Amino acid sequence: MSNHKLFNEKLSPSQKRLFNLYRPFENYLPFRFLYLCFISFFYDKETRNQAFSKTFFAENKDRVRAVVNVLADQKSKKTYLSMIKFRQETHIKNFPLFQFVSHRKLYFFKDFKFDKDEVFINCGASDWDIKKFIKRCPEYRQIIAFQPLTTVYEGLRNDFKDDHKITTFNACVYDTEGDIPFFEAGSSSKVSVPNDTEKTTNTTTKPSKTIDGLGLERVSYIKMDIEGSELNALKGAEKTLLRDKPKLAICLYHSDEDMISIIEYLHSLVPEYRLYVRQHCSINTDTVLYALSP
Repeated sequence: MSNHKLFNEKLSPSQKRLFNLYRPFENYLPFRFLYLCFISFFYDKETRNQAFSKTFFAENKDRVRAVVNVLADQKSKKTYLSMIKFRQETHIKNFPLFQFVSHRKLYFFKDFKFDKDEVFINCGASDWDIKKFIKRCPEYRQIIAFQPLTTVYEGLRNDFKDDHKITTFNACVYDTEGDIPFFEAGSSSKVSVPNDTEKTTNTTTKPSKTIDGLGLERVSYIKMDIEGSELNALKGAEKTLLRDKPKLAICLYHSDEDMISIIEYLHSLVPEYRLYVRQHCSINTDTVLYALSP
């Protein structure tokens, strides 16, 4: 379950209405500040303990320091360190208020350049980000969209059935091919790993694919928002990453370990990548790593 949902479940109906009224205005600094005050006031101790680690980053401070050193600009360094503190303490003073980037720019880093030969692999696809990509790059070559949730997948397939350049898969993206356990929980659905405490009767199986296994000649842009499977999916794209060095937009926020290990992995695999971290939501979701080849 996402931290955002943990937060929502603690609110009364009137508090939820107030919270939802805020959403259209989150890109304006005064409203964002009020929202953070709202979170700090209504988050109770139990929710804080469920949603955020208290010791992980302190125990891994050397790894955190090494990650900060490989980030490409000061905004990334400040955002990254602020979000780590915010995940630990859920205190308004730690949120990167002045480093915040509009949710409208999610997955589309300002330095990304798109051309007519773009091949976009969208892991955790929605009609929103596909349409946004098409608007940015109307003469793209190909889009491959993965969505394991059947209801969302059916919507994508219907929306884009007349576009022969878009291929949709009702499958997970991982480091192995075949059927894997999958935990069904709406927007928090994910691959069910061994010892997963959320694994219940809602666990089913889904086909999984690797990016390397797609047999594409070239990939130029990969986006991943797949509820904690990002590192596995990247490992299943190792040959593609080494060959093409595509633009990357990879969500970091699904676990504390991901906040460190995804950056470690990409830097070790493709040291020449310029790595940036941006925060696109006024809570600890939508922390995104962007990678750009020189």
